[in-house]
Amino acid sequence: MLTVVLDTNAVHRDPWLTRDDAPKLVHLASSGTCEIVYPRVVIRELTRQRVERAREAHDAASAGVTQMGAAGISVAETATLLQNAHDRIEADIDDAFDAVLSKTGIRDLPIPKVSTTDLLDRDLGRRRPFLEIEQGKTRKSLGFRDVLIWESVLELLEESDPGDMVLFATFDGGFLADDKKALHSDLLGDLARLGIPQERVRLARGIPEAISLVESLVADTVSPPSDDAAEAVTSPGTTEEAQIEEPAPSKETSLPAERELSTAEEPDDAMPTKSPVEIAVDELKQMRPQVPHAALVETATDALYGLVNEEVSEQLGYGDDAYPPFVKFTVPSFLGATIADIDQTTEFSFDESSQSPDVLVGTAEAVITLEGAVYRADWLIADRAVSITGEPRDLYLDASAEVEVKVVVEIDIEGGEPVAMDIVLEDLPAPLVRSAHQLELEFSDVESSDAGDEGSSDGS
Repeated sequence: MLTVVLDTNAVHRDPWLTRDDAPKLVHLASSGTCEIVYPRVVIRELTRQRVERAREAHDAASAGVTQMGAAGISVAETATLLQNAHDRIEADIDDAFDAVLSKTGIRDLPIPKVSTTDLLDRDLGRRRPFLEIEQGKTRKSLGFRDVLIWESVLELLEESDPGDMVLFATFDGGFLADDKKALHSDLLGDLARLGIPQERVRLARGIPEAISLVESLVADTVSPPSDDAAEAVTSPGTTEEAQIEEPAPSKETSLPAERELSTAEEPDDAMPTKSPVEIAVDELKQMRPQVPHAALVETATDALYGLVNEEVSEQLGYGDDAYPPFVKFTVPSFLGATIADIDQTTEFSFDESSQSPDVLVGTAEAVITLEGAVYRADWLIADRAVSITGEPRDLYLDASAEVEVKVVVEIDIEGGEPVAMDIVLEDLPAPLVRSAHQLELEFSDVESSDAGDEGSSDGS
């Protein structure tokens, strides 16, 4: 069995797997291709996150109701309805998780049975997923819940069959090596200590990569027909084989080459002929080694998540206060902003580059988290897309923002091994939104008209 274990940060924007490409993973689980597992620690973390967000929204709404009451408006009934709605939030969240876990191929894992002594030894030994951070003049240890999630993975591996595999979906730094491409050596050491082969655990840095890995790993388990079976299919001789009709030729193979046409036979004018350059390019493509889709996804994903901790602010080093070359999206007004986190939301799709047949262009969508600082005055007059921490009276404010971007990765496949050549992050195109009540008007003296009630959604 192939099991996808979800870490909290892999689904914090979509706890119930209903957005973007997540329903595809749910479909793979329902069809028996894999199973999806929520560690109980993850469910409780996600529940707390949602409850806290609901509380923040309730407090903001309550403040508005209170202001209305101060203006002399009767708000008693509104306040009661608001409080009753808030009181139901936690039960509604529990019901939502119950609904997810009731689906075919999805289940949870209990809190792992790990001793306090083992936790203490791991913490004091500075072994991942525990992390130590500097805070002022002291060092603080983080990662208690991450350790429990990892212990859930280990228990799952110990209790499952030796041939079963786990895809661990996470981009939490406590689990990852410095290059963000593999699990940390401390975690690999746990596998060795328990006698679990490393090949039984694969890292997926989000739901889209998990989908790609599930599809590729399942495809690898489908054995091609043996030589004897292939000969039985292709060799004539029996009555049953003689009854098998030859497949109709495909459209491509049925078209006669130009040199095969008789002098009396003229080519169809409606059928375009390829130029020598196009023919040469097609021949080069046929000679080119095949690159597995999973390898392309891994290369593109490496390039995307390799941008974590990269600066995105204007810098003199790039000429005339320009942004770094990969920054092609609208950056909020930050000082010294960096990419703190990345959440890929859709799978990569690949098309040939218009510049070269040996280059593929991969595109996907992602949400990037920026962290930096803003001038207090800039924030006060901005549209508040940036969240701040600290005292508003400070000259500079710590700030963060989430930005939805289109990811474009160019990949060289000439040598058979995909190599990322370039990556840029662009603004998502704003989809047109047409009102249901919009009138369709035609004017004889106007070729086109920009409808005033067409706009763009916020993309959320």
